[in-house]
Formats: sequence, C-alpha cells, structure tokens
Amino acid sequence: MSHLDAAQTNAAGVRSASWASARAFRLSPWQTAWIGFAVLVLASFLPLRFSATTTLVFDVGAQPPAAAVRGVAQVLSSRELAYDAASLLSPEDVRRIATGGVGGWFGFARRDGEGRSPAIGAAWRLMEQLEVEPEQGGRALRLSVSAPTPALAVRAADAYISAFLSLDRDARSGQGEAPRLPQLRRGEAGRAFPLPNPPGPLALGLLAAAAVLLVIARRHWSAAPQTEGPVEGTALPVELAGTHRIAWIGGPEGGGIDLADAVDRLLAQIGPPGRDNALIVLTSDALHEASATCAVDLARRLSEDAGVALVALDGAAESLAALVSDPWAPGMSELLFGVAGFGETIHRDVRSRAHVIPPGRDALSGPAVVGAERLALVLEALKRTYDFVVVAAPSLAGARSGHSLAGLDPLVVCLNPDDAPPTAAVESFDALADKRFARVVMVCLATGIRTEADAPEHPAALPPPSLEAEPAEPERLAGAA
Repeated sequence: MSHLDAAQTNAAGVRSASWASARAFRLSPWQTAWIGFAVLVLASFLPLRFSATTTLVFDVGAQPPAAAVRGVAQVLSSRELAYDAASLLSPEDVRRIATGGVGGWFGFARRDGEGRSPAIGAAWRLMEQLEVEPEQGGRALRLSVSAPTPALAVRAADAYISAFLSLDRDARSGQGEAPRLPQLRRGEAGRAFPLPNPPGPLALGLLAAAAVLLVIARRHWSAAPQTEGPVEGTALPVELAGTHRIAWIGGPEGGGIDLADAVDRLLAQIGPPGRDNALIVLTSDALHEASATCAVDLARRLSEDAGVALVALDGAAESLAALVSDPWAPGMSELLFGVAGFGETIHRDVRSRAHVIPPGRDALSGPAVVGAERLALVLEALKRTYDFVVVAAPSLAGARSGHSLAGLDPLVVCLNPDDAPPTAAVESFDALADKRFARVVMVCLATGIRTEADAPEHPAALPPPSLEAEPAEPERLAGAA
C-alpha cells in the first residue's frame, strides 16, 4: 500500500469516528426543549436594565406634612423634571438612554422615527423608568432609576436629585415670604445593584406556564402505557392493609402486668425524643385512676432526660387533682375557655422536672373535655415547646367527638383490666379506630382481683368473710409472747 492510500484510509477513519461521536452526543427532544426554555429565560432579561437608588431627605426634625410629601413626589415624577435631569447628563449618556435596548448597552445610536431629539427621548425613558417611594415615615423619598448600565443608572439618579434641588432653590429665591415647604437636602449617594432587573410579571407568568407545560408533557410521555384487553389475576394490584397500627402489652399467658412494669414497657415503646411519639394520650374505659396514675409516672420518668408537659384532662381523677398544692390554681378548663393563658396554667411538678397543667377550677366532666374547640390548638402549641406531651384523658371511646384530637396523630395508650372479658379490649380498640386514632397501644393491667380459677385448692383455709375486725389477732400475739 502506498503512502497516499494509507493517508486516505486514515482520513476516512477519522471522519467515521467524528460522525459516530456526533451521533452519540445527539440531544434528545426533551433536552432540546429544556435548552430552548433556558434560552427563553435568558432572553426575558433583555434588554438588560440596572437600577440605582438615591434619597431626598426633608431637613426637619418632625415628620413633614403628608401633602408636602405627595407634592414633592409629583414634582419628581413630572415630565419637566425629567427634561432637566436629562440636560445635566453628557451627550453620550443621553444617546445611550434614548436608544435603550441592546443598542444602549453597546452605545449604538439609532434614528428616531418620530423625529424626537435624543434629549426628549432620554427624558421620556427616564420618566418611564423612575420610581419614587416614601420611607422613614415620610421623612425621605427614595428614587429608583433604571438604565442600560449600572454606572449610567447612578449618574441618572444623581442628575434627578441635582435637578430637583436646583429647581427648589430657584423657587425659594423667587418667594417673598417664608416658604411653606420644608427644606430638602440630598441623602445617600446613588448606589447601583450589580444584577440586572428581573423580568416583568407578564414574562414571569409566561415562563412559569411554559415550565408547567413541559413538566406535564414529560410525565405524560414517560408514563407507562395502560393495559388493554383481558388482564390476568396475578397482574392486578394487591389491596393494602389499613393504616391503623396496634401494639399489645401484657403479662405471660395473657395475664396483666403491674403499673411499674407497664411504665417501663411504655418507655421502650415511646423511644427517645425526636420521633413521632411526641404526643402521648393515656385513657381507659374502666381504670380511670390507674390511667391517671400511669400518666403521672410516665411523665415523671420521661422528664429525667427530656422536657415534658403533663396535661390533665380528666378532672374526676384524684391523682390529677393533687398534682398542685393550690386546689384553686388555674388549669386546662381556664386555658380551653380562654380565661387564662399558658403562663398562668403551667406549674412545676414537685417530684420531677416535668411541667404540669392541672384540670382547673371548673374542670369539664367526663369525655366532654375531648370535644373542646381549643384543645387541638393547645396541644399543638405544647408539642412545639416540649419534647413530650403526656395527656391524662378520660374515656375516649365514650367521647362524642375526638376527630380534632386524632388529627394530631397521637400515640394512644389504652389500659384494660386483666379480669375484664376478652372482648372488652377489642371493643375499646374498635371505638378508638372508629375515631381515626391510627396508633394505639393496648396495655393489660393487673388489678389484683382473684377469680374462681385463681382460688386455692383448700377453700377451708381461707377465713370467712366478715365486716368486723378479727379478735383472734391479740390472742395469737399473746400466745407467741
């Protein structure tokens, strides 16, 4: 093979490789669409406009009259002052302002079809790009002027202030009596923003609509095709289980546990702070005092490592009424009715670091407190302040309303006695699930009451029941002596 043939072969190989690379980097239609959208976003900023601000200050100690402020703002926005400001600029600046657009950025002049001079065109553009707003309660006026470049915007803003101060001096010198308008002076110097002005509201709305249409079209295009014709049973979606979650806590062989063990098991169920168990509601249909005592013990144990608020809703529980020494201290009833605020109803627990909100002087009786209007708002505010909020509530199963409380997604702990019928716990859970409580912990508590199955083998060894005190105890003590 000659050198010429080898060169031609190498050139053909290079062209083939280049063509393959070009085909490999070919853009997809959606990539092209998004690139076009990005180009539209950049084009919406054109022509580039930069804003500069400066201030005009009333030289008075008190706030000037509102009429004076409005009058000065009208003069600043007038056409005559725009002509005066344009006359203070250099001819090059006047041409760039009058041209505007891309030509104003590069300093290219254009022929005005309307026959206006550059000074008149610049004055009209300055008047269109001027914004005047009062600030400091009317003691100053802020001027904002837009121009093709930041430096030109600063010069235009300073020219506006100079033109107005010159007009003000001429007006005061021509007045024979003392002028009624307060003296004005130049405030802070002109300052430009380095970034260009954003597009207008119409352009932003159109860009947002285009972006939404692109997203919808992309999702519709990439969606999986729907199956047509007969479908096999294995291809059908499986129905998911309900969202309710339940946990059962009890002793061996379905028996009950004591109160201390129940608190330990609940602490392990709740976990550390920061989880979804910040709001804990304890309730019971039969063990009202045990439920209140369990809530108090649980709050005190949690307060060893976290901030805890104990809310007493069950006004009939004696353990909750004895949380504070003052029986007339305001509590949840005053907080729910708006009679007292949080600062008056939150008290410190004498036996722990927990904060306590007692039932209150006029505590609502029974489940009626669960339907209070402000209960959900109060508990939501406490959740944002404390790591845990423990609520000692009355029977939720008998409450007529409770959907607002269920909307907070609390961890509901329901206590049931071990001597109750087996269906009692199921009925309690069904009642809570009917009120849309999604997370429930059922605790079987030992009540200490013996049944016939637990009786000893020799009933004769048990003393006969009697309402009187046993007289045999002193005799046994004497015999032992």
